[in-house]
Amino acid sequence: MLLIRHDGKMRLAWGVGLIPLNLCFAVLLSYRLLWDLRIHDTIYWIVIAFMWADLILDFTTTVKTGLKVLNDWRSVARYHLRRWFLIDLLAAIPFEYIADLTDSTHWGLWLLRILPLLKAFKVSTVIRDIQGHLQLNPAIMRLMTFGYWFSQAVHGMAIGWVFFGGSPKEIETSPAKSQWVIKDGVIEQVTTDAEVREFTHSEIYLRALYWTVTTVGTVGYGDYSPSKDNNKQIIYTIFVMIAGVSMYGYIVGNVSGLIANLDAAKAAFTKRTEEVNEFMRIKELPAGMQSRVRDYYHYLWETRHNIQDETILKELPHSLAVDVLIHLNREILQKVEFFKNANEIFIREIVNMMRTEVFLPDDYIIRQGEHGDCMYFLSSGTAEVLVNGNPVAKLGSGSPFGEMALVSGDKRTASIKAVDYCDVYKLQKDSFDQLRARYPEFDARVVAVMEQRAQANKKS
Repeated sequence: MLLIRHDGKMRLAWGVGLIPLNLCFAVLLSYRLLWDLRIHDTIYWIVIAFMWADLILDFTTTVKTGLKVLNDWRSVARYHLRRWFLIDLLAAIPFEYIADLTDSTHWGLWLLRILPLLKAFKVSTVIRDIQGHLQLNPAIMRLMTFGYWFSQAVHGMAIGWVFFGGSPKEIETSPAKSQWVIKDGVIEQVTTDAEVREFTHSEIYLRALYWTVTTVGTVGYGDYSPSKDNNKQIIYTIFVMIAGVSMYGYIVGNVSGLIANLDAAKAAFTKRTEEVNEFMRIKELPAGMQSRVRDYYHYLWETRHNIQDETILKELPHSLAVDVLIHLNREILQKVEFFKNANEIFIREIVNMMRTEVFLPDDYIIRQGEHGDCMYFLSSGTAEVLVNGNPVAKLGSGSPFGEMALVSGDKRTASIKAVDYCDVYKLQKDSFDQLRARYPEFDARVVAVMEQRAQANKKS
């Protein structure tokens, strides 16, 4: 049986949609249970259909548990039968419809109508899976989780407030009025009775929600308060106040930190630039030089978000690090004439030897007359070739340069100057010589390219 990938787009989209769906399901179910509303309208059947779809998808999707992926139906079925199957099944069975058909008030059926609320706890697993697959910022995921459970808690407290009779059941729509009238030639005072109407269920819930938010938010305007003669309401209010203070403390103590850590790389970059600015101030560097240093760090942020490849790759196993390097450098390797049609072993060796460098506009990458100890491959940006200070050519992405001095042993015959920001890969002479000695086909290609360039230089 062909299973859906657990990290596929379809499954991830379903998981994201399941979070608000579960919240709506819990609110709708508890709201109707509160007043014993056995309604099976279109919304109800849509929710039930989604619950069945979620149950079926669980059994037709691969599962990643730890480092192992379960990709056969039997293993997946055994996994779910031990976990969420019973809760998912209870949530999918239309107990409201059954209760309405049978007109039953048996406590067992009432309990079965409550048990599907346990599906709300499945969201924690869903959020964890989304985090694992999408690699979202952990701070964002914590905010999402907190927002979900805060909504559930506020709704549950409002339901409890109604259950204990905290919300008014009726309202005075027009207050009593007194007026003087002339009746049979006699002036009399006539008082009209106040008009009173009952709140609807939604109006009662709205006022309960209002009371809960003001209480949890430590505002408590006092327009809705527990009856002084009702001990249950007073006790319930005490617990809600304690919960509200705890939530408020959590929000104040953690949300500010979560927001600050939404972008850990940006925070680290800001701290680093502050250190660099302080260093330049103490050392009294010229203003122009300070500007170039800041430009360099801003370029690193814009292109790499202050993340150094070498730092990450050092922590990976060697084989995996090489695979990552090949993926990152595949485009540049395909553009360089030296490396065309090279075998896999050669590619895996050379990516380990290359190092990245960044040059700012007007920086000299190499200078004419200096001894050559390395060659470069231009990854991005534009550079120009200068001979005796005069521009003779421009180099684009994928262009190698500086290899002539490595082959001949002579000094650099031209300068290479960055026109704009340039990312380059640097290959040291000892690494270059090792490659030529180990791979005769690479050495032959180098010689052929050198001969072509020598002939081109004679013609020019």
